[in-house]
Amino acid sequence: MSRPKSLEWSSLENKLQPWILTALEVMGFETMTPVQASTIPLLTGNKDVVVDSVTGSGKTLAFVIPILERITSELTNLKKGHFHTLILSPTRELAKQIQMVIETFLEQYPEELNAKFPLRSQLVVGSDSQNVRDDITHILDNKPAILIGTPGRILDLFQDPKIKTTSCNMCILDEADRLLDSSFLNDIERILRILPKQRRTGLFSATIKSAGNDIFKTGLRNPVKITVNSKIAAPSTISFNYCLVTPQEKFLQLLHLLNNYRFKKCIVYFPTCISVQFFYSFVTYLQQNHNKYLSEDIEVYSLHGKLQTSSRMKTLNKFTESLMHSVLFTTDVAARGIDIPDVDLVIQMDPPTDTDHFLHRCGRTGRLNKIGKAVTFINKGREEDYIDFMEVKNIILTPANELLLQDTSGPGDKFYEITKNWLLKDRARFDHAVRSYVAYIRYYSNHSASSIFRLKTLDYVGLCKMYGLFRLPRMPEITKNFKDIDPSKPNGKITFGDGWLVDPPIDINNFKYLDPKREESRLKDLANLAKINDKKKLKFELKKKNMAWSNNSTTKEEKSKRREKMQLKRKAIEEEIARNGDNESSDDEINNDWKNEILESRKKRKQNNDVQGQFDDL
Repeated sequence: MSRPKSLEWSSLENKLQPWILTALEVMGFETMTPVQASTIPLLTGNKDVVVDSVTGSGKTLAFVIPILERITSELTNLKKGHFHTLILSPTRELAKQIQMVIETFLEQYPEELNAKFPLRSQLVVGSDSQNVRDDITHILDNKPAILIGTPGRILDLFQDPKIKTTSCNMCILDEADRLLDSSFLNDIERILRILPKQRRTGLFSATIKSAGNDIFKTGLRNPVKITVNSKIAAPSTISFNYCLVTPQEKFLQLLHLLNNYRFKKCIVYFPTCISVQFFYSFVTYLQQNHNKYLSEDIEVYSLHGKLQTSSRMKTLNKFTESLMHSVLFTTDVAARGIDIPDVDLVIQMDPPTDTDHFLHRCGRTGRLNKIGKAVTFINKGREEDYIDFMEVKNIILTPANELLLQDTSGPGDKFYEITKNWLLKDRARFDHAVRSYVAYIRYYSNHSASSIFRLKTLDYVGLCKMYGLFRLPRMPEITKNFKDIDPSKPNGKITFGDGWLVDPPIDINNFKYLDPKREESRLKDLANLAKINDKKKLKFELKKKNMAWSNNSTTKEEKSKRREKMQLKRKAIEEEIARNGDNESSDDEINNDWKNEILESRKKRKQNNDVQGQFDDL
């Protein structure tokens, strides 16, 4: 679609409401973006739309303005339990952000109009402080015209007969490709079947192509496809960079970059929730005890999917409103649609497993024509092929190793000692590090670019040291792929044997928890394990001692009983032959009987030869 001649708000054929123009002026949106200029006239009218536009191009306003225009042009009071528009979002954070945009507009809604025709919105997401019943009560009491929510909670809401969907005039799917993937598709289809067929539908995403034919399951009626910047997948306001690192030095290089690069707000993406938790705890310790690695003047926040909804919202608000240099450690939960002002730096600790997420992550910076920088850490070696891989997808990554600490030989080893000693102060930290390490390996094994991200070429030892671990965890991926070979060392091995990365090994049995209750529980478990092991040892020795006797001897009593039983059977068979005089039939019976005897005998022998015992230690 060609660029409109004018991007002035006044150039729209259907003039916007004065209060909407006032709100746009207050928010600082002087002109439209191309996606807004293309979408607003269609969606305000009677057209369904499928909008494919790069991240940060203003898609939220492209559907919020038509929604408000349509509602205020109709000016009808909704009946109890009814609503006008439904907006669906894949995450609570994005749903909350959309509602905040709508509420900012509604602050300019004229009071005299609001007295006659109230216009309200309501957020409907899973929360630890509000259940579905609370949502229903709020809808019945306040009659919101716009519902913004996540699929699961909206579907729960629709199960209540007090909520009426017959007045729904418009449905918007934001980040539609995510809503139409396997994790949400069933819920979305059920919701759309409940809504009226005669409605306007809008699908918005930066990567709508990945939804494929599933877009036709949304009930679109002759939709208009709007594509903005289709030839260039990456926004021109973002500088896409990569840094080649080793796994051991990766976190050290992150801290060096944060300490030395000038930024207002930075988002750092980790591959797993547990890695966010682990490194957030560690960086908090560093700021208090080794602040040369990260200045105390930098505020650090953590956000991930394991947090309760209220905690996630609170963290996001604090990070958004912070006036200091702020860093957010997060996962892909904050990759889509989140619009945080002044984010001028995005760092990816690892390339995402889904390449579509790469643009979503980087798109948190360089929004609304502001300049942003996106840096991706790539492990030296096989992963360097990822640079060419992204070039095929029209994303050119340029090197930025000048941002890194150039000589890490000494500082790297010292930093590992600090990380390791921090773990040794509390066994709980060690447990956390091991779980983080294992989760990372599982994440790595599920990478969509499996020809590049191979478990066979991963630096398991270097990764261990990044987490401060002093021994390789026992897991199948390591057993299968790790080769403990280093010709440059005297013993020719990378480890000190049995997976140990330190010499002498750590005494695991005396490695304590700081928490007295956990330590008491550990000692009890250790004592019980010792008893179990003693019993196993005793049982093994007795078995070894009696092996020949138990396998090759039977008691005289058992032999005697068996003879008696066999004699009785023979006698019974002979009597049967004498009575019937049928030699052929009797021969068959005798043969069958002896076959059964042989099978029974073999079965008993097999049972006696089976090894009995526990196999927990194998």
